[in-house]
Amino acid sequence: MAVFDQLSVVLDRRKEGDACVFNGYLEDFLSMKEDLPYHDLFTKLLALDNELRICVGLGFNVNKNVISNQIIRYKDASKLPEKAMKCPYLLYINKDGEQKGIVLSEDYLLAKGYYYCLTEQYAILENSRNELISMSLDNPDLIVEKVQKFLNPKSRAGAIQREVDNYYYKNLKEMIEIATAEAEEEVNKAKETLPELDDKADYIYNAVSKWYLLKKVVYVSYMMNKDVLNTECEKDIKKQRYNAKNSADGIPFIAYSEMWRMKKEEQ
Repeated sequence: MAVFDQLSVVLDRRKEGDACVFNGYLEDFLSMKEDLPYHDLFTKLLALDNELRICVGLGFNVNKNVISNQIIRYKDASKLPEKAMKCPYLLYINKDGEQKGIVLSEDYLLAKGYYYCLTEQYAILENSRNELISMSLDNPDLIVEKVQKFLNPKSRAGAIQREVDNYYYKNLKEMIEIATAEAEEEVNKAKETLPELDDKADYIYNAVSKWYLLKKVVYVSYMMNKDVLNTECEKDIKKQRYNAKNSADGIPFIAYSEMWRMKKEEQ
């Protein structure tokens, strides 16, 4: 099924479903959430096409049967509760017979991670890889510009995604450096925050999700890069897979069990 066909039947909490928080017309969502942090951005997107729909907080699990996930081997991600990983926002539309979707997250690499998870083998949007783009909420103007272009007839998701990639980093090496730095920042935040929390659950689930998404985007991006295959890996796919795994392994994290044990130091 294409992206609109797939998402339009997802039941939200209003319809006694538990797949997401909200799923329906963007206009309806805005009328219900006037204090939404990204209200201005979504209002501008609605002005591009009032048929846009939005799926908020779509939950999903790590699929252990997917080969790339087995290679990444971040076992803590499989310890998360059912559908603890949640894609913040998914805009979608059926425009003139063309079904399209936009993954939105607070961070660009996380947005790409959500895309890879939701379109991998056995995932809900497995058949929609060429119908989606991913963007970061940190740049509203860029989102409006690229979404407007994406909504044009015959626009190509891959071409637009490469434009967005080029805005955030020059090459794969820089992307991996950014992912590593973001993961390290999350490690430091967790060390400061978790000892102060009595209820650690939500924070831990969120941190594990971020580390997994960063590992995912590093591994998949490395494996999809044909230039790296032909140059660094000398057209050896096994070498590329080995290097991709090592790159994903380089994303730092704190062990699941260690985070639960973090306590405030006694004075």
